[in-house]
Amino acid sequence: MQKQKIGKWLLGALLILVVPNCLFWILEPKVSLSRGVFVAEYLLIACLYPLINRKLFITIWILFAVYDLVYATSSLFFMDFMEMVHALAKIPELALIDWLKWGGLLILFILIIFTLVKGLIRYEASYRIMHLRFLWPLIVLAGVVFFVSKKEIVSVPTWSVVKAVQHAVFVSTAKHNIDYLGSAAKTVFWQEPAAAATNKEALILVESWGLLTDQKLHSDVVQPLYELVQNHQYTIREGTASYKYLTQAGEFRELTGCVFHYYLVRDKWVKDSSLLIKKQEQGYHVIGVHGNTSKFYRRNVFWPVLGVQEMYFIEQLNTLQLPLCGSNEFRGICDTVINTWLLNNMNRQPDRKEFYYWVTLNTHLPLVEVHDEAYNNFARQWKEQGITENTLQMAYQQKGLFRDLAGKLSKPGSPKAHILLVGDHAPPFIDPADRKMYDANRVPYIELIPN
Repeated sequence: MQKQKIGKWLLGALLILVVPNCLFWILEPKVSLSRGVFVAEYLLIACLYPLINRKLFITIWILFAVYDLVYATSSLFFMDFMEMVHALAKIPELALIDWLKWGGLLILFILIIFTLVKGLIRYEASYRIMHLRFLWPLIVLAGVVFFVSKKEIVSVPTWSVVKAVQHAVFVSTAKHNIDYLGSAAKTVFWQEPAAAATNKEALILVESWGLLTDQKLHSDVVQPLYELVQNHQYTIREGTASYKYLTQAGEFRELTGCVFHYYLVRDKWVKDSSLLIKKQEQGYHVIGVHGNTSKFYRRNVFWPVLGVQEMYFIEQLNTLQLPLCGSNEFRGICDTVINTWLLNNMNRQPDRKEFYYWVTLNTHLPLVEVHDEAYNNFARQWKEQGITENTLQMAYQQKGLFRDLAGKLSKPGSPKAHILLVGDHAPPFIDPADRKMYDANRVPYIELIPN
């Protein structure tokens, strides 16, 4: 009899772990959600059952399941929950059909979770498994596994919220919780150049330029830049840098060496770490350019804080009647046109020390695909080797940007600028077949040093 009771309790424990997690176990291999095997908080929520109203219990469980879904999805896109909130606040309006589609999927998810929890409650009525006295060994075990495991068998999604609140409330502790990743840009530009060096320097953060796992394809993409070496115009240094999350995190990483939340940008240590403020101290006039609106990621607010003295966005560049490129969601001034604008601007006052900071745009997902003859010639050999279409589209368009820049730098009269091109993050493709084409932790950079 006792063995039978223990068996029922163990089955109940399994149910508590399965009910909130089974959907994710089904979805994860299909969409590559980033998440532990199970989430520990559901054990704590189960302990609330004897203490609160049943409807409130179900509501709490469903709300946390939705949050769990958002957390797992945001981790997929190299973001934590608060970074996802920042990004969602800036996404352009969706079409009605898209709202209906995503709303319908969310409702379906909620209905399935509701059905599973109701089934768990029915089991509880017979075997009374949702009590702290029964669950505490599992809670302790989950805690031990969470802190010991390096494979994220157990995950705790609320930990990111706890850290975010700590950042917001206890500003003095914020620096202890940032992610220090280092900065390729600070390595290259932090020290004041020799007197004979060029007056023009440029940091170009290349949108979605990830480190390809196929080294030969990577070499093909950057090959146009090496033509500058063949012409003895530039020396090239190439390397990789650590990354985390998406574009804004990439900006903070390259400008300060750290990844942190937007609301920390005014902290004194951030300003003290800023490359752009350092360049001002070295006598450079700092100019920032981006082909989309200044309001995207609130660059009109945090760029000046980090040291940008003169800003050019689509609002200013539109007065020049420059052509637009990119998807409807992130349409802006063509990157190849900004290449021309950048070099022309450098030539206006050749003796003035200027530092340019440019965040590119046109390789932002969703990508506008190209299927002309030149692309087909580029892609043919790589498709035969199993490289995915999305990867090739991204690689081809980034190669086009590098080809355009190298061609303009090689022309007579072009400024001799010290340039660093560095990726902000790998492309956040959903399909695992696309994602495995890129290193999950590193992005490439190329430094162009004028001879």
